[in-house]
Amino acid sequence: MASAELLKIKQRLLELDEKIGLRLDEFDVIIRRRVTPFIAIMQADFKSLIKTKITYAWLIAGIFLQALRVISMPAVVGTSFTIVTGFADFIYIWSLFIIATTASAVSSESGELADSIMSKSVKRYDYILAKFSSRISYVMVIFLTITAVLVGGSLRILDNNHETIGLFSTILFIALVVTMLTALGVAISTLTSSTVISIISLLGIWYSMVFFFPMWDLGLIAPTELLILLEDVIQNVWMGEEWIPAAVYLSITTLSVIVSTVYFSLKDL
Repeated sequence: MASAELLKIKQRLLELDEKIGLRLDEFDVIIRRRVTPFIAIMQADFKSLIKTKITYAWLIAGIFLQALRVISMPAVVGTSFTIVTGFADFIYIWSLFIIATTASAVSSESGELADSIMSKSVKRYDYILAKFSSRISYVMVIFLTITAVLVGGSLRILDNNHETIGLFSTILFIALVVTMLTALGVAISTLTSSTVISIISLLGIWYSMVFFFPMWDLGLIAPTELLILLEDVIQNVWMGEEWIPAAVYLSITTLSVIVSTVYFSLKDL
């Protein structure tokens, strides 16, 4: 009797194991079907961006300019001033490259987009989220490469007058600004049907933030004013107002993704 009961228990366990295995396989198939289009679009878009001439021009110009800045700076100037000054390039110069590569993310494909989505099992939110992911990843790769040259060269050649925590905080602040501009560019590209209109709109918004916000009592969220704050942050001196621009930039990034995804999911292609 005992052996018969044990046999039944073993058989039951085998049946349960088989059912669990089947359900896991089904779950795996569902996950693959949902994630694969997103990853495929993201990878294809990222690879196409990396191979463009603008990428090579941006990297060469960025690395050369930062190396030249570090070499030409007197050692007594120190790392703090040099690094913050180098990051200012992302506000005034490299922002043009970001605008050029993000404002065309969706609008440049508007003509063939409908056929592509209708003929394949691609969800609209997969497409738009993949565009955000690929463009942000692309810009972050460029940003971190140029930052590595700037920071690495400064630490080796100049007098260190920064704090490690302050340095990492400064890098995160600039990364947040760059991410915000990238997300805003993709969002505007989603909301418009013309790349030219997207670029002009993004240029107007960005340089209003850079030059006019300080005149309109919005200085705390102006990227130029952030650079002034970072001169203290990099030395780990906090004024207590740094969270305001960080919160605003993060909010703009989040809203850009949400609004674009909802709009693109509901619009007629």
